[in-house]
Amino acid sequence: MAHTMAIYIVLDRAHRRPFSVKSRFAREGAFYVGMAASEAWITTAADEHPSNEQWGNHWVITESGIRMRRQLDEILRAVTKQEDPAD
Repeated sequence: MAHTMAIYIVLDRAHRRPFSVKSRFAREGAFYVGMAASEAWITTAADEHPSNEQWGNHWVITESGIRMRRQLDEILRAVTKQEDPAD
């Protein structure tokens, strides 16, 4: 579950407030940032067009990253609802 949360946090952060490639957040979460980038959930590309050759210095979420974030959001809601002792 910790890995799922870590990926969710990276995607959420890239969506809400893109972070610098040299930021403390990127360095401390390098494994998960690298994993999200490898899966094409985040990018530093200035535009998602395949022929784009312009790169930025901030990680931003991609369309597939947004979809994955939504899926993880549903999973995490289901898990936390099951673990809620108030139910």
